[in-house]
Amino acid sequence: MKKTTRKWLISLLIACSAVLLAMAGARLKLAESWENQVQDILYRNFQVERHPEEAVIIAIDQNSLDYFQNNLKLLWPWPREMYAVATEFLAHCGAKLIAYDIIFASPDIERLNVQAEYSDLRFARAMEQAGDVILAAQLEDSSHYDNESLVDSMKYSIYYDGPERLVRQYPGATLPIRLFQESMAMPGAVNYFAEDDGVCRKIPLLYRYENSLIAHMAFAATMLYTGEKGIVFDSLRHRLVVANRSIPVDRSGNFEIFWYGAGGPGQTFKYVSFAQLIDSYLALQNGETPLIPKDTFKDKAVFIGATAAGLLDLKTTPFSPIEPYPGVEIYATLFSNIIRNEYIAHFKDSVWILGAAFVLLLLGMCWQQLSILKSSILSLLVFLAPLIGSVWLFQSQLLIFPVVRSEIALILSVIAVLVLNYLTEGREKALVKKVFNRYLHPAVVENITREPGRIEMGGKEIEATVLFTDLQGFTGISELFTAHEIVQLLNDYFEKVENIIFRNNGMLDKYTGDGVMAIFGAPIESGNHAMQTCRAVIDFQKLSKMSIEKAGKRVQLITRVGVNSGNLIVGNIGSKNRMDYTAIGDTVNLSARLEGVNKLYGTQNIISESTYEYVKEQIACREIDYIRVKGRDKPLRIFSVIGDLELIDNEIRELLSIHSKALQKYRQREYSEAINIFSVLLKRKPDDAVAKVFIERCRQLIGNPELIDEKGIFNITVK
Repeated sequence: MKKTTRKWLISLLIACSAVLLAMAGARLKLAESWENQVQDILYRNFQVERHPEEAVIIAIDQNSLDYFQNNLKLLWPWPREMYAVATEFLAHCGAKLIAYDIIFASPDIERLNVQAEYSDLRFARAMEQAGDVILAAQLEDSSHYDNESLVDSMKYSIYYDGPERLVRQYPGATLPIRLFQESMAMPGAVNYFAEDDGVCRKIPLLYRYENSLIAHMAFAATMLYTGEKGIVFDSLRHRLVVANRSIPVDRSGNFEIFWYGAGGPGQTFKYVSFAQLIDSYLALQNGETPLIPKDTFKDKAVFIGATAAGLLDLKTTPFSPIEPYPGVEIYATLFSNIIRNEYIAHFKDSVWILGAAFVLLLLGMCWQQLSILKSSILSLLVFLAPLIGSVWLFQSQLLIFPVVRSEIALILSVIAVLVLNYLTEGREKALVKKVFNRYLHPAVVENITREPGRIEMGGKEIEATVLFTDLQGFTGISELFTAHEIVQLLNDYFEKVENIIFRNNGMLDKYTGDGVMAIFGAPIESGNHAMQTCRAVIDFQKLSKMSIEKAGKRVQLITRVGVNSGNLIVGNIGSKNRMDYTAIGDTVNLSARLEGVNKLYGTQNIISESTYEYVKEQIACREIDYIRVKGRDKPLRIFSVIGDLELIDNEIRELLSIHSKALQKYRQREYSEAINIFSVLLKRKPDDAVAKVFIERCRQLIGNPELIDEKGIFNITVK
């Protein structure tokens, strides 16, 4: 199995395992609690500011309690006459509906200046005249309540076409007194629901008491506001549909509240103090301008409820750590969610599973390619992605992303990959050291072992440059020394050769008698391989100018070099018992041929046209010829490296210019003129072997032009 395929399979296994384990872990109470806390943080810190205008809250606040006690000598609970006044004023101001978050479960009490029966009757009459008034009802888990059934339940009937599992069943209820039942438009359930951590996040919309279907107060307000009491269940999307509003609920009929912000005056909703409402009513009765403008309640849903701490109606919500949250505002929030079609949604499990598996698969591949240190850094960065993504999804899409579940999956994947890397990286490092210690500089080997995954040992096609060397006239030199001295001489020479190759980031592939084969751009791929090779060629030129003394004899070892760039295959090649990391391909073969071509032109180095194209902007080169080597049909231009383009002097530049003109005349078949120019070059530089070769060839071509073809290609007939 290929190494890459194995890594993909390992990554797939890790990704799938992490996703499945994360899904299982997400079902644990602790994980659910963490997800809820993350969701609460999103509401508290990243909610986009919204101020729903469809609902107004009348607050029975501490200021109102103090006002009535100090000015009217009225203690809590207030006489029903106060609510009658509030209802009349709100109806006068054009309120679309009024919802009282107060349970009027018993008749009013007698007071010195207020008759209880009259007070109840006036409130009942005000409700009848106002029309759409909702009174609170508390559904109870016990049937031991001395309450009668809803009177004339047909009056409050809600058409519901859906499964009963979405309706919360209760055996008992605390209901408004019969007089108020006859006057109100609908009852509204005000049951409070908190999750295990005590925070309210979801509320059932429908309840059944005896044979009566009762809507939550906010849901009842929605029906009165839209004028539609028919509820249809959309089973495909699992939603309740009312007046063209599609309301998402869970399998138990719970609606998840989309919180707009902190509760209380000056935060999300328009708040009006109950005392201000009564003052405005009295001002209106006296012909004065009301404190509250009339249009404040025009076409609004008005929710009336307690906000004073002493009345014990402050609830725990995601915003409770910031401000106490009045229970009445929960209903205004839920109502606004439905009216404004603003629903919080959760990332679908199926989408998350596929997405998480895909992301973890890609990350698994990345993690396997990197060292433990880099994998750890990548892991830290990746952990931030669900956090940042969850904020964006929440703000722009009203979508809750499973952050905790995602982090669990990431942690499991990271642990699995780190353990895998720890177990395999040591083995890979040992293999890399074993293979490359004899090919590369120790510092390069150490660099590779930090990321052994970068090396494809099984075989890979890359673009690189190959260099072959040979010692000129070594046979004659060897006759001057004993066998022992020759070995010592070669060892000294090869040490210098090795230093040149390593210094220029090359790989010493093998020794070939008195020469070497080196690869630049492997095993670590480099886009600068041709330049590195030509720098090595320049160093070899310097080495050839040096002489070596051995056994009292001084000799000059001239290195001939052949260079070619192109695609080649590198990898561990050999038998089961012995394998070497090497390169094969036409690029390698041509490089070896070019090294031998040096003999024909008297040059010390020849590079191919492909190598020249890489380096021509930085390396000064002399074009030698247009040839076809033996065993190869495609011709190529060959060049010889002179030196660094910025460092060569004017004399060399002038000689290169003369050579270029002579070569041009040669290719134009003006052989006599070419001889004259090459002769000028030879006069300036008497040891120029290339000029000598072309002068001799031009003399032959004057009488035998068929020695080269019409394209000027010279065929090399020897290897």
